[in-house]
Parts: sequence; structure tokens; C-alpha cells
Amino acid sequence: MNQQRAGAMRPPSKPLPDRFGLGPWQISVSLDEVTGQGQKHKLEPRAMRLLAVLAQAGGELVLTDELLNAVWPGLIVTPSSLYDAVALLRKVLGSEHIATVPRKGYRLVTAVLPQTPEARPLPAAYPATPGNAAATATVRAEAAEPRLGPRSVAVLPFVMRGLPESLSFLSESLTGALIAELSRQPGLAVVALGTMLTFGQRHPPPQQLAIDLGVRYIVDGQLEQRGDTLHVGVQVVDARRGTQTWADELTLPANAWHGTAAVVVGRLARALRFELNDLASQDAPVPASDAEVQARAFAAQAWVQLFARAQTPDTNQRATRLARSAVALAPELSQAWMCLAYADWRAGNYRWSDEPRDEQLARALAEAERAAALDPRDPDAHYVLSLAARACRGQRLRADEVLRHCLRLSPSYAPAYGLLALSLERHGRHDEARAHCDKAFELSPLEPLRVIWHFARAEASLATGEPQRALEEAQRGMAVNPNYPQVFMVGAAAAWRLGAVELAHEWVATLRQHPAFCSLDAIRATVVGSYDPACLGQLEELLGTLRDAGLPAQ
Repeated sequence: MNQQRAGAMRPPSKPLPDRFGLGPWQISVSLDEVTGQGQKHKLEPRAMRLLAVLAQAGGELVLTDELLNAVWPGLIVTPSSLYDAVALLRKVLGSEHIATVPRKGYRLVTAVLPQTPEARPLPAAYPATPGNAAATATVRAEAAEPRLGPRSVAVLPFVMRGLPESLSFLSESLTGALIAELSRQPGLAVVALGTMLTFGQRHPPPQQLAIDLGVRYIVDGQLEQRGDTLHVGVQVVDARRGTQTWADELTLPANAWHGTAAVVVGRLARALRFELNDLASQDAPVPASDAEVQARAFAAQAWVQLFARAQTPDTNQRATRLARSAVALAPELSQAWMCLAYADWRAGNYRWSDEPRDEQLARALAEAERAAALDPRDPDAHYVLSLAARACRGQRLRADEVLRHCLRLSPSYAPAYGLLALSLERHGRHDEARAHCDKAFELSPLEPLRVIWHFARAEASLATGEPQRALEEAQRGMAVNPNYPQVFMVGAAAAWRLGAVELAHEWVATLRQHPAFCSLDAIRATVVGSYDPACLGQLEELLGTLRDAGLPAQ
């Protein structure tokens, strides 16, 4: 089933380095270890191999296809797997060592040194010189304590390049739409549009701007027309560290300018929220002198564990502890209850705790209802409320209505489209399900929750007699999140129907490691409530294939 990507570059032939220094860090590739600054980290092997490939290039650009082939040889994976691995490296090492070259690949911006006892950390990303040392020190000192808090951001007006004067309004409309969407995200402090429009097309240096506005992050973007295409580039600058932490570029038909704001905001706002929450969660906890501030910090960290990390019992337990701490400190904080509900739903739905499943799911539903009542405009709260309702008996129709309300609150909220797709698929509306998945991917192509959308596509393809298509979607889902059992469930069934017996047996063995999917009866108990009664035959057909592939009845 695995095959080489057509047209991809081969990985470099010379051996990868095993031990080297990178800034303050000492890297041992063979041990998957990173040490330095009094810390030791164990890296996931794929992430470590990625770091070694980048180190081998010595600061030169390494193209996306080259990295995919070097890190995942022979496997069909999407660039999103690469993005996730880079994000993991940045979390452990710091964001200043790896640069994104939009639409091309990645490179190291910190020199690679032989690992020796004399190896010394390199200077910071923007080293001071005799002429600017004092100014640099002042900037960094002031930027270290932003007035609006560690999760604060300012969005500069988009710079226009090559566009006719008649389209000058695009800068203001796009900037305003992005600010409005980010402002809806709980816990983010966003400078108002009126203030940001005063900067027009002339932008001060990001670090100085951050000091003036009292924010941690600056979002800077540009609109450029190149022939018949419109290019939208966006970057996030961490003013405290003086580094670019994230960048993205979109390409749209120039004649589609009227839909630019909706498309760009949909694709960028949620990605920015992940990035800002993730970066902020790495900071030391704020002093407990202000209970609500501390609670928001705990809730932000829980949110990252739940929405931006691979779903595992360990990440779920960490999120649960953080959410409970947040609730104890600030019982009226909606995000704290939402995170607690999400964690309890996961634990109950996937049987990650010894508590009776129905009791845990009922508690998750009550917690999600409280979160939605405390902040009726939070799309995350309504998304989790839909998940919890769907898992409880007799709440399937309510779950769908909550999702539709979620989309009324935030029309660009991609996870709601993806979850609706799964619901439509289990109502036998397969074409509509695929269309909703397409919409979700359009709005948030790097969404950590997109494994659900791959699963919905795979299940729809299996139901319509397209096992090859189902297998390919399942593999894409596995590449995004190898801890999501549903993609192995539909993948095993598709492989069996294609005659790939060994592959089907391998994935059935993986299923048996997950308590909620370890047997036919366990799957029924987990998913039967999400099916329209008229479509239960679809479920039984799937289970019949899994029985043939070796999944036990009990």
C-alpha cells in the first residue's frame, strides 16, 4: 500500500549527524535526547529525525517533499505531519531555531556545532551590537512584561502590493475581520481595530510596536497581486523573543477578491489561535495573586492539551488537572468548564477511566451546558456541548442543532463543519458529508482535529462501495493522529475488502489496544447512538467486515 511520492526529492545520501549542538542544546539523535539549560527532553523519533535532516543541511533550505521522504520514507503522509513535527521541535527547543519558508520548506537559522565540552550557546536571534546594545536590552526588557498579558496580540493592517486603488478597502476589511474573529476567542487580548487602522501602510518595527501597545505578539500581513492570483502572506512575531514564530501564505484567484476576507479569516484565525495558545502555555505560570488570571492561564494550557495535542490518556489527564484547577480558582470562567467537559467526555467516550461510562458522560454534558451558559458566544463551548450530547442517549438531534448554532456564532469554525459531516454520514447523506469535510479543510487545513474529517470521508467512502478511497483517507488520518482509533477501524475494514489481509490484521491489532474499540460489542456501545436508526445496517456491515478481519465479538 505504501508508495513513494511521485516527483519528490530523495533524501541526502550522506549520513545524518548523531551528536551536535544547536544554540544552548546538545542533541543525541540515536538516543532521541535533547539536553541543555538544566533540562532533558525525550523526542518522538520522527521529530528527532527531522531535526537531524535539517542539521545535515547546515542552514540551507530543505524542501517539503525532501523532508517528507527523509522522515517518513515509503509512507504516504501529508505536509500536515511535517507541520506537527516542526511544532513539536519548536515547543521543546524554542521557536527561534527553525524558520518556515512559506510554500517551500524549512531551514535552521541557528548554526549547528559539533558536540564538545567547549561548545557554547550561540547569541540570541537578534544579537546586540556596540551601536544598538542598549536599545536592544531596553526593548527586550520592556517586551518581557506586556501590559495586556502573555496572550495578547495586535494585528497590523495588511500591506497592499500591486493591487489597484479600487481594492484598497481589502486591507481594512481583512484586518477588521481577523481582529473580530480573534476577539471571539476566549483568553486572547486583541487590540481594537480603530487603534490598528491608525498605522495604515507604514508599520513600525514589531518589537517597538509591541512595547507601545502592551502586547506580546504582532501579526503582520500583506496582500500582493501577481498576474491573475492574489497572494496573502501572514507572520506572527514574538516581541519578547524577537523572533518569527509562525508564517503562512495563501494563494487565491484575483477575481475572487470579494470572498478574500472570509477565506483568509477562516484559514488563519484558528491557526493563529493554536499558535498563540501554544506559545503562551509554554511560559511559566503567572503569580497566583490574581485568581482569575491564574485560572485563565490554567485553562489556556488545558485548551492546548485538548485541542492541539495528540489525543492520549496522558494528555487528557494533564488537561483534566489543569481544568479542575481553573474551575476551583474561577468557577464562573466558561473556558475552564469547557475544557473540563471535553476532558471528561474523552475519558468516558474512550473508556480511559474506571468510572462508569454513562455517569462520566452525563457529568461531561452538565459541564458543557454550564460552559455554554456562562459564555453563549463561545464556539468551542458549543462544539464540546455537541460532542457530549451526541454521546448521551436520546440527544443526537440536539447535538446537531448545537453544531448549527455554533456555526451561526462563528461561520468559519471548521470543527463544527467536520463534526456535522460525520453526523450526515451516519444519516446516510454521504455526498453532503463529503461537502462539509471539504468546507472544513478549506477553512482550517492545518486543524489538529482534522483527523475526524479524514475519518468521516473514509467512512463515507466505505459506505458507498469505494474501499480504495476509504483506505487512502484512513491513512491520511493515521498520519495526522496515530492515536485516533476510528481511522484504524475503517482502515482495517477497507484493507480487508481490498484483500490486504496482513494490513487489516495489523490495524485490528491496533484497535484491540483501545478499550472503546477492542471488540464488536465495544464499538457498538461507543458509536451506536450517533447513527440514525434507519442507517444501523451501515454500522452492522462495517462490523461484519471487522469480524471477518479478526476483531472479536466481546
